[in-house]
Amino acid sequence: MDLRIDLKSTGGANKLNPSMNNLKDDISKKIFERGSEIFNLMEADTGSVFNKDWWYGRIMDWSMKNEAFKIQMFRFVDVLPYLNSSEEVARHLKEYFSAEGQELPSVLGWGLGLGSLAPGLMASAIRKNVTQMARMFITGETPDEAFKNLEKMRKEKLCFTVDILGEAAVSEAEAEIYQKRYLELIETLATKSAKWPEIELIDRDHLGAISKVNVSVKVSSLYSQLDPIDSENSVRIAVERLKPIFRRARELGVFINLDMEAFVYKDLTLKLFKTLMSDDEFRDHNNVGIVIQAYLKESEKDLRDIIEWAKSRCAKEGNNRITIRLVKGAYWDYETVLAQQRGWPIPVFTDKKETDANYENLSLIMLENDRYIKSAFGSHNIRSLAFALAHAERLKIDKRSFEIQMLYGMADPIKKALIKMGMRVREYAPVGELIPGMAYLVRRLLENTSNESFLRAKFSTQLSIEELLRDPRESIVKPPEPTSNHFQNEPPIDFNNAENRKAMSEALASVKKRFNRTYPLYIGKKEIKTNRDLTSVNPADPTMVVGKTSLAGIEEAELAVKVAKETLGTWAKVTSNERAFVFEKVAEIMKAKKFELAALEVYEVGKTWREADGDIAEAIDFCRYYSRHLRELSKGQRTSFVPGEESIYAYQPRGVGVVIAPWNFPLAILTGMVAGAAVCGNTVIMKPAEQSPIIAAWFMDILKEAGVPPGVINFLPGLGEEVGEHLVKHPEVDFVVFTGSKDVGLHIISTASKTARSQRNVKKVVAEMGGKNAIIIDNDADLDEAVLGTLHSAFGFQGQKCSACSRVVVLEENYDKFVTRLLEGARSLAVGAPENPGTAVGPVVDKDAYDKIMAMIAVGKDEGRLAYQATVPGTGYYVPPTIFTDVSPTARIAQEEIFGPVLAVIKVKDFDEALKVANGTAFALTGGVFSRSPAHIEQVKKEFEVGNLYINRGITGAIVGRHPFGGFKMSGVGSKAGGPDYLLQFVEPRTVTENTMRRGFAPVAAEG
Repeated sequence: MDLRIDLKSTGGANKLNPSMNNLKDDISKKIFERGSEIFNLMEADTGSVFNKDWWYGRIMDWSMKNEAFKIQMFRFVDVLPYLNSSEEVARHLKEYFSAEGQELPSVLGWGLGLGSLAPGLMASAIRKNVTQMARMFITGETPDEAFKNLEKMRKEKLCFTVDILGEAAVSEAEAEIYQKRYLELIETLATKSAKWPEIELIDRDHLGAISKVNVSVKVSSLYSQLDPIDSENSVRIAVERLKPIFRRARELGVFINLDMEAFVYKDLTLKLFKTLMSDDEFRDHNNVGIVIQAYLKESEKDLRDIIEWAKSRCAKEGNNRITIRLVKGAYWDYETVLAQQRGWPIPVFTDKKETDANYENLSLIMLENDRYIKSAFGSHNIRSLAFALAHAERLKIDKRSFEIQMLYGMADPIKKALIKMGMRVREYAPVGELIPGMAYLVRRLLENTSNESFLRAKFSTQLSIEELLRDPRESIVKPPEPTSNHFQNEPPIDFNNAENRKAMSEALASVKKRFNRTYPLYIGKKEIKTNRDLTSVNPADPTMVVGKTSLAGIEEAELAVKVAKETLGTWAKVTSNERAFVFEKVAEIMKAKKFELAALEVYEVGKTWREADGDIAEAIDFCRYYSRHLRELSKGQRTSFVPGEESIYAYQPRGVGVVIAPWNFPLAILTGMVAGAAVCGNTVIMKPAEQSPIIAAWFMDILKEAGVPPGVINFLPGLGEEVGEHLVKHPEVDFVVFTGSKDVGLHIISTASKTARSQRNVKKVVAEMGGKNAIIIDNDADLDEAVLGTLHSAFGFQGQKCSACSRVVVLEENYDKFVTRLLEGARSLAVGAPENPGTAVGPVVDKDAYDKIMAMIAVGKDEGRLAYQATVPGTGYYVPPTIFTDVSPTARIAQEEIFGPVLAVIKVKDFDEALKVANGTAFALTGGVFSRSPAHIEQVKKEFEVGNLYINRGITGAIVGRHPFGGFKMSGVGSKAGGPDYLLQFVEPRTVTENTMRRGFAPVAAEG
């Protein structure tokens, strides 16, 4: 009988399969009996899971009653270990909890100076209490310290799996440390446990002795560059890092379990587990396990796949069962928010009951395959456990064949009840320092206080046993499909998906076959070939010619202005809706060609896969966003409702525009400037960057395919000092849109300001001119996030972004720790050819520039030089990222001396000085701060002089609509790209007033 449900076929409604409708009463009865038995055995140990500690109990009780307090409390708990003095603790307490009208428990009210204790004394008490709270869930800071608690567990007939606290490694140096720590943990526990007497319940299964020592390993801690986009390389390196751990564990009889982490690492973890266990050295090894997370919609597929693999392995090697640990999953909030931010399908079930139902499904599949796998059921939900126990009995599976796993420090009454029932119970027991343990601690606190938590339902809300043991399928509610009138961004390609990686690889191969073509100019209806060419090469391999375009001169520039002027009248009369529709069609064509456009950018400008995809997605967004905005703009608006008069405020196109684009965002910025101008009814002369004309030629083809009329947009690749200069000066050019360097931008502004006698308009210039962007690292910053955010901001796409971080300002308390980790993180970055996924392509310079850089490094000016450099074919040289440390706040790092990327690290005494240094530049484009001080966050919102301020994240990667982009001061003039004001730069406002009164009679003006 098939007792499972089909979650997919029910569309999430999870109705029972026909065979499930025939479920025998004795199964349901047995589930209830087993659940009731657990509850009855728990009675002596109930009370509350929150009464172990008075302070903890009060805080948790308050958190469950007040969501606003809960959020602030858990954020405070997260930052507390980073605070180095009682004064800092007291300051943060006030910042987090002194909001007007916020009600607080007395245990915190004292800390704010509202009680009898001084704030400093109360701060020390709170630090002590939070530390004790963490120790409820963490066995110890070191293996030796943890060992004492592990011995206590064994006396209570509990076995364990030990996990080293911490998330992903930031650098290869940290990955090496993690590997050594795992080996040390294995050695220490194996040596010390050798004297333990055997306890039959936990040291034997139905086939004989099992390992006393069990260790869980996080793959992301062993390789800092682990990335699904570079799947093959990631698996290869991670397997090599795991081999010494598995080898030593096998020698010492220690069980190793591979943990499952965030969804991004799921497929990698499964793949490397099978790769490692198929290796000749470990092919017959069975003292290992892997995790399946039931909250993932793909989990049944993954489980069946791993079981099929396990079947073939058992067939070849005999009794060679691996263990599968089934858990609900610990990253639900993270996975949900991340997917929503990126516009991806949410990978987890959105109703907890769906997860519970799926957990039961998977439990049954595992039990039915007991011949090939060992099962470990990780849950605190008694219904879930009772389901597994009941079906194990039905299938006549020896209860010693599987085990129950729970988290250390939680649900002790349930564990004791199961032990009394003769079950093997294993605790997931973390070991490690408090700072890396905070993320783990907060997840546990969230779990305990969640409205959907089984523990809360039992021990806090006191639901009945009947309700707690209710079949989860009976209460699943399928949420309605989300609807939104808001602008929806084009989702980035999910390179976690193997099909997408394959599609990108195929696109790279396909695009390469189209190299060496020559593209003409397009002016009006004419394709024009000139006697000069502009050659585009792969910047990482100058011998590789991507393509050529004809090179325009003054004659072609004059023709382009003439055609644009002639076309203006007809294009301006096309309805706004029709113009918007054309550019929405452009977006759809780009979407269809997304992989090949991204592949071309990989070759032509050296972008990595994600950076190239991001550029295409942004181009698509610009077309859609500006089309949407034009429809709103074109409605016009009535300025008043005075009887007898109708006044309408509306817009008309400016005229002929010149777009001068940069090379680093060769499609996105080009498209944004062109689409913004043209959709408003203007005609455009499009001059792409000289380094990236081929992607612009492809864009021109897309415009024609979408139905943009000839002459509306004219493709004119040429030299800036020749064609660009001529067009900026031209009296019949009405506006210039430019993105590039400050020097060129200021020259354009100056040149455009000179009015010729024949000129009928004052030229408008929209210019984005870059920045010297800073990130501030506060003394309470999360250094994991700060280091990764800075590295990505400084060296993502080789630092070749106007928004890139070139200065990082660090408070002295964090300076040494931050710099050490930053340098190691930078040394860990991979540099390689652009077609290789997962690598950053080093900027390429000529030999003279390269020698100059190496000479600077040789005299010790660069303390943070990476350990690699490699020549490429031809005259190009890879230049590694360069980090200058101990730079005085007034020091000027000339990026012209190093073609980049350059990062200066500046030490300051306090936050006020940090802001002063960050603002101490003529630019005001992007900036960021990593801080967990509410007061400092509010301060930067008001005082950091940048157009785009990012808090607790990297400072690059602005998204159309969400992060309208652009700066002020010397960073540019004009409104923000991808923002609600951008189109206003390409139109002239007009007011039309009509007297509607005739012979004393006027129609009634309806408002609204």
